[in-house]
Amino acid sequence: MPKVTVIMPSLNVAKYIRPCVESVLNQSMKDMEILAIDAGSTDGTLEILEAYAAGDKRLRIIHADKKSYGYQVNLGIELAAGEYLGIVETDDMIAPCMYEKLYQTAKAQDLEYCKGGFTQFVESENGLQWKQSGGRCILDVNLLGKCFSPKNMPELATQDYYIWAGIYRKDFLRDIRLSETPGAAFQDIGFIYQVLCKAERAVYLAEEFYDYRQTRGNSSFNKNGFRYLIEEYRNLREIMLQQSDAWRQAYYERLFRQTVGRFQRMAVSGRYWEETEGDIQVLQIMLRQAQADGAFSPDKLDEVNREIYDTLQDNPRGIFTREYQSFCLKTERLRGLLDFVEDREIVIFGCGSYGRYIHTLLETYRAGRVKAFCDNNRSLWNTSLQGIGIFALEEAGKRYQDCRYIIANARNAEAIREQLLKSGIAESRMYAYQPDFDVRLFML
Repeated sequence: MPKVTVIMPSLNVAKYIRPCVESVLNQSMKDMEILAIDAGSTDGTLEILEAYAAGDKRLRIIHADKKSYGYQVNLGIELAAGEYLGIVETDDMIAPCMYEKLYQTAKAQDLEYCKGGFTQFVESENGLQWKQSGGRCILDVNLLGKCFSPKNMPELATQDYYIWAGIYRKDFLRDIRLSETPGAAFQDIGFIYQVLCKAERAVYLAEEFYDYRQTRGNSSFNKNGFRYLIEEYRNLREIMLQQSDAWRQAYYERLFRQTVGRFQRMAVSGRYWEETEGDIQVLQIMLRQAQADGAFSPDKLDEVNREIYDTLQDNPRGIFTREYQSFCLKTERLRGLLDFVEDREIVIFGCGSYGRYIHTLLETYRAGRVKAFCDNNRSLWNTSLQGIGIFALEEAGKRYQDCRYIIANARNAEAIREQLLKSGIAESRMYAYQPDFDVRLFML
């Protein structure tokens, strides 16, 4: 029996699957089996998997006869020989120590599951990446690293949305499966809900092990997302009815929050999806009926979400307007940056998180030509960041005499502006940009 079985459902991910597979094969834990469950890829994914399988007998390819993420994962659960199971989506990557640390914790404390944190990342066409913390699967930092009983914490249902963040003991999953509807959106809702309301022993670790890729084609931006939510929650309803009142409240609060999440994705698209109004009406009715039945109390929501809930019932377009206006503030700042950059040579003044973010953003939109970083930290001079040289201001000015400067520093922006002016840089050639660290800005 291997310690961990890693289930990797795939379908036409040739563009991303190599770094994904390598991150799994290169785990510090060697006692694993890896089940690649392919649903009929036609873009070269299968051939890539076969090449890796030929070089590492831990990797086995399983052919699924349904194009369903839920079916693929369920098939992997049925075939798994491991003591614990993990799921890796095949456009993502994991830290080398992920399964060793999760397994050691789970085994030492006899856990039904163990999870870590994660990052979200985007990648430009030339391979430049931007990562930001995606958060944890639990909000109470005092519980990190401690064993507790999730079944006594229904509030976890509105915090833990991530099937791939951890490992699950196989015998615990005896009666827990994913929905097998077609496609790959929201099919883990029932799985996670059942895990949470049944588990007696679990630990959440603070470390971020999982890198979750964000792309323009991400299934969460699908206009059918409202309909998928309806299907998944209907499929889960019979199980929900067997739970306590607190878990019923959690079920509907999770549905409400995920419904609002669809409006947030809609806002990124830039228009209200009128074609989804029928599905939105169904969701309104589901929540109103739950309220009438006493299964859901909006009064238990915080003040902000209670206001959003009322808007959802009275004027759902108002939620879109609210989210769209908020996001527009960010896109307007981005547009100002892109207009300033155009197709000119650029020097980014600042090598911190702002500078790295701005560089990746410009590469993603193919805006300008970033020629150098500039910084006042002498220890950084004549080194490089993200493949670009770092220089003192004087040296950068000699090398790139007609360039424009982006000030990528919030705390010292005014001081840097004065420094540039004293160096003979006209104000028209400088732009201070304090970015919104929002991965959705890479998806416009």
